[in-house]
Formats: sequence, structure tokens, C-alpha cells
Amino acid sequence: MEKSHAFFVHSWVHCSIFFLFFCLADIKLVAGNGSEVVSDTFHIRDFGARGNGRDNCTAAFQQASEKLQQKGGVLIIDPGTYIVGKQFLSKAFGAGSSYLSEPILSFKRVRHPISIIGVGATIKAASGLKFGSFHPVTGKKDSLRKIGNRSDYYAAAFVFIDAEECTSVSVANLIMDGNSPNMDIGPAFDADGIQLMATGIRMYNNQKVNIEDCYIHHCGLDAIIIGWTGLKHTDPIYPHTIRNVRARYNGRQGISWVGGNHLSVTGSEFSSTGKAINNGKFVVSKPCAGIDIEIEDAIIKNGLFENCYVFDNTGPGLSSIGHDTYNINFKRDAFIGTTNSALYPKTQGLSFDSCLFVGKVERIFGSSDKTKAISFKNSLFTMQEGRSPNGKVFGDHCEFYEGVNVVFDNCEFDAAKRRLPVFNFREIVFKDCKFSQDNAADFKASATFMGTTTFDMKGPGKVDVTEATFQGQIIYNKRRVARISY
Repeated sequence: MEKSHAFFVHSWVHCSIFFLFFCLADIKLVAGNGSEVVSDTFHIRDFGARGNGRDNCTAAFQQASEKLQQKGGVLIIDPGTYIVGKQFLSKAFGAGSSYLSEPILSFKRVRHPISIIGVGATIKAASGLKFGSFHPVTGKKDSLRKIGNRSDYYAAAFVFIDAEECTSVSVANLIMDGNSPNMDIGPAFDADGIQLMATGIRMYNNQKVNIEDCYIHHCGLDAIIIGWTGLKHTDPIYPHTIRNVRARYNGRQGISWVGGNHLSVTGSEFSSTGKAINNGKFVVSKPCAGIDIEIEDAIIKNGLFENCYVFDNTGPGLSSIGHDTYNINFKRDAFIGTTNSALYPKTQGLSFDSCLFVGKVERIFGSSDKTKAISFKNSLFTMQEGRSPNGKVFGDHCEFYEGVNVVFDNCEFDAAKRRLPVFNFREIVFKDCKFSQDNAADFKASATFMGTTTFDMKGPGKVDVTEATFQGQIIYNKRRVARISY
């Protein structure tokens, strides 16, 4: 599956070469004030990068960064495979790291638009980059860390594209290969794994970001990190857009959203997190999700994930824990859990419309404040193995505990040979929902059911209605009934 996807991405990028060359003659970008400006265009090969898949091109990318740092512009990554990533040993305690990674494409406070466009190009991390816990003097792997502070042993590997406090940053048509199977990985620092940089794209506190048509894979940490440190409700909207991005086989997340106002993610995939192999071991750090929404000294609001595909992650397909999240909507997305939950949405302000959930969904966020409780509409929850591309489905049932005022509107629950969801006493409202199961276990319907409720109990299991409230019609095994006996 990974090979076929890579073939598709390469083919698409190569087909776009001719289109891009026609467009490059007169590239115009939009400045922060909305005015249109003609930008200088540079080619990465102008700075000495060879793209032969052998020579390390870090210095060329650094020179290109310095050029764009001055007044922005367009950087064309010409056809080829560019090896990047260098580190040097600190040789002392107190430096804050053991191995320090050199920047690759790094920008800070650039007030003119920056655009990075690949033309049949792959950026690939060099083999042997250190990642994890290493002694700052000897350079050897060190799990004991007897001297100095914990940070003295940090070995971060790379960030391909890193931008902070810039006016506008665009990235398009690039393949980014983190090469995690060939990293030199040291011990983890705790049960959370290695929470250090080995990342495709890192964007913090930028006014406008656009990422599209990229394939980012095998990074030791995340494919993409989006953040805005210190963001408040009174701050302006800073739009970030991600389109047609594939993030696969990364170590911690496909995407981490840790702060921001107005993120739109469409037509993208976040799959196989924590499934890459290095020396017979998985490259994995918690929460190892497809999508992680978790604030870091900020708020998160006004998000849209539409037509996205989230499959086969070591952790939950979506992991969201905490508060200060507002108006985050998921539409027509597929979450397929094979080795962990499809969804772990334990935070306020989320809504799901016309989504598919295969496997366990758990810890839905409820609240006495109805505006904060999450909601589901027109969605299918299923345990059918045929709905999973690899035939694997995680969990025996969904767990909807702590779901005060959570509403399921026109949703279907298909437990197949497994069990229907379990939940607390009358916390949840189901409107016009359908339930089916082919199992001997009873379904304890401790909730409020409104509109038309349909039960299709194919096995010997029954519906326990002793703690149920019905406000509307009941259809039980294709027959309309006034009540259900238990």
C-alpha cells in the first residue's frame, strides 16, 4: 500500500512539472497587507545543491534560506533527491543538547511572502542522524544520564521547513522523507518516547500558511506542527490551509495542532503513525495519533477537517485532550482504528458531520454546558471488518462515558458480531438513530431516544430499556412497537 501511494505521488508531481514551468515566468504573491507583489524566483541548484541522492545539500538550503530571509521570494526545488541534515556534538554539559541540528530551510520574522515549490523533488534526511538520548561529551547513547540536566542529552535530528512569525509561507508539491528507518536512535527519555524535533514542517506564529500537494513520511516526530504561542480570543484570525497532504509512517503525529485560529485541512491523509521500523523496533512517541489537537500555551479555535482519511495509527486516529478548543468541525472524514481507537475526542467544541468511524470511539467530551459538549450528525459507527482496508478493527465496542449532553443526530451504530456502545445513565441524546448487532450481549440503552429509533438485534442479545427514555417511535426488528419488553 505504501509503494502504490508513493508511485501515485511521484507520478502526480512529475505531471505537474510542465504546468509549474509555465507559471514560473511571472510569479506573484500576496503580501500581508493584501497587495500583489512580483517576487524574485530562485532555484535550489543555483545555490549548489546537486539533488543526486548522495551529496549532503544542507549548506545550499541554508544559503537559499538566507536569500529568502532578506525579502521573501519563490524557491524552486528542482527535480531530484536532496539529502539534508547535519548535526554537531556540543562536547559540554549546559549546552541544552548533546547533538545540535543545523537549520535547513528556516525563516523568522520575514515580512515578505515566501513560497517553496517542488518540481519532481524529494527532500530526504541524511542517514545516521542522532535522535534521542546521547551523552554530550562522548556522543554515545546514554540512558542513565548521571551528570547534568536531562536537556543536556537531547539529540534533535532536523526540521525540513521551519517558519516563525512570518507574514506568509507557502509550501507545495514536495516529497519529504524523514528516513526514520536509517536514523541513529538513542534511548527514549520516558514512557512518552522521544519528544524532540525530527519533523517535516513546523509553523509557529505565522500570519498566513498554505501547505498543499505534499507527501511527508517517516519523520521521527511529526509530519506537520501548527502552533501559535500565546494566542488569545481577542487576537486577529490568521488563516492556515492544508490541502491534499499525505502524512504516513511518522513517529508521533501526522499533524499536531497546538494553537491557532482558523485552520482548514481538506483532502488529506494522516495514517500509519508509529508504524515505521528502525532496527527491528517501532519509531513511536506518544500519543502517536493521526491528528492531535492539544493546546500549548494558546487556544485553538475555528478548525475544519474535511474529506480527510485517518487510518491504522498506533495511537488514536484523533487524539484531543484538554480545554480551550472552540468550533472545530469534522466533515466527511473517515477514521479507521486498527490497533487503537478510531477517535479519542476528550475536549470541548468539536462536531462531526457525515463521518465514518471504524473501530472503537471512546471518551467523548460531555458538559453541563450544552454549547461545549461535542456532537455527531449523519455519521456511521461500525465494527465491520470489511470497512477496514486491512481487515483489522480495534475494540469490542465504543465507550461513550462522560457524555453529558452529547447528541447523536441521525447516526447509525453497526456492531456486527461485536457489541453496541456502552455509556452512563441517561447522559446522552440519540435522535433518529439506528442500532444493529449480531451478538449474545444485551444492549443497555441508558439514554434518551428521540424521533424514530430503530433496533435490529440479529443475535440473542436484547435491548435493556430499564434506564431508557423514549420520545418518539420505536422500530424493533423491523416492527413498530409501543414499548420494548426486557
